[in-house]
Amino acid sequence: MQKTYKILSVLLEYPQKEVYDMIPFLDNDVCCDHYLKEEELEELNLFLSECENLTLEEWQMYYVEIFDMSKRLNLYIFDHILGDSRQRGQAMVNLLEMYSKDGFELATNELPDFLPVFLEYLSFQTDEDKTIKLLNDIKKVLDKLYDLTNEQHVFYKHLFRILCSLSQRKVSIMAT
Repeated sequence: MQKTYKILSVLLEYPQKEVYDMIPFLDNDVCCDHYLKEEELEELNLFLSECENLTLEEWQMYYVEIFDMSKRLNLYIFDHILGDSRQRGQAMVNLLEMYSKDGFELATNELPDFLPVFLEYLSFQTDEDKTIKLLNDIKKVLDKLYDLTNEQHVFYKHLFRILCSLSQRKVSIMAT
């Protein structure tokens, strides 16, 4: 589970050479984690195949065009939930407090609601039920990002389809 969330986090960040060089091996790493179902693994493989068909520079330009140049398709969770409201600042503080309480330190200059940061936080979790509940808390955002990427024929839709699927998993009866 932890390796899967880490890989999803890295794939949703701005593409780096280290990640690009690891693309042929990432599906195997996720398979070894035994967390994704067969259809989710197929989605991951579709995404990785698209990345392999691009040079690093092409992938980077694609990423910037999709996520940095689009207000609708940005990767900031609270922007999709709260927009520019004053509540967004308090939501950031609450998220940082949750991260801190669990011993998760931001290793980046990104805002705490940046989806790859949130997924990295999930990769530190050992309780699957907690992870699913947290993902379910942002399900509407994930659904929206999937719908937008699917509508625009953006191959990142495969990653959002995986995240949407993960957010729909059932938590154990003991955790409720």
